Amino acid sequence: MKLDVFIKGETVDLCIPNEEFAEISDWYSWFNRPELNRFLEQGAFPNTKCQQLEFYKSQVEKRLLLIINDKTNNLGVISLSNINWQSRSCEIALVVDNKKNRMSPFLALESMSLVTKHAFEVMGIERISAGQHQGLKGWQQRMELIGYKVEGRHSVKFRKGMEVADVISIAITKKDYLELKSIRDELWDNLGNMKKRIKLLPKRAFVDEFTEFLRNGHESYYQKIWKL
Repeated sequence: MKLDVFIKGETVDLCIPNEEFAEISDWYSWFNRPELNRFLEQGAFPNTKCQQLEFYKSQVEKRLLLIINDKTNNLGVISLSNINWQSRSCEIALVVDNKKNRMSPFLALESMSLVTKHAFEVMGIERISAGQHQGLKGWQQRMELIGYKVEGRHSVKFRKGMEVADVISIAITKKDYLELKSIRDELWDNLGNMKKRIKLLPKRAFVDEFTEFLRNGHESYYQKIWKL
């Protein structure tokens, strides 16, 4: 089903979902696939077309909800949720069907770039945050290329089945967005440059240093404080 384009990009278009799309597409099925929802809360119960339609109806006026299209197929969804106009903050998240396109890591990164730009420049947002499973270290590091910084770790916050894991919080502020734009005109300037930057990323990510710091100094510090 062809959807109207809301934000046009180089490798992706971000399109406007509607009730018909929620009813007849395979949008609902993305959340039934273990390889896509491994790091999500979804998956314990099956998602249906009816549930997806109800979700769309309940959320369409509360969040920015867009379908990721690789110029041919609809292969994911990206959203801004928990939009707080008083604090000018929100949360960003996406799910991409990586089996439909081998370029999905780049498509996901451009999608994030486009929505981040829209949030700051069109909506007037000043802070965007996200929380991610500790196993998504590579994705977190790629997000650093478009201005997102590691801000903290939430111990044993992710629970699904028998798995318990930490969640890493990342965020970008308006200040960091403008600073990065002063270095390059756009967060995502073009695919070729982003591929080069990803290859040049340090092997040791900041989240590695942050985790080591917490492991070596965090617990011992609080043990001393508690014994005062």
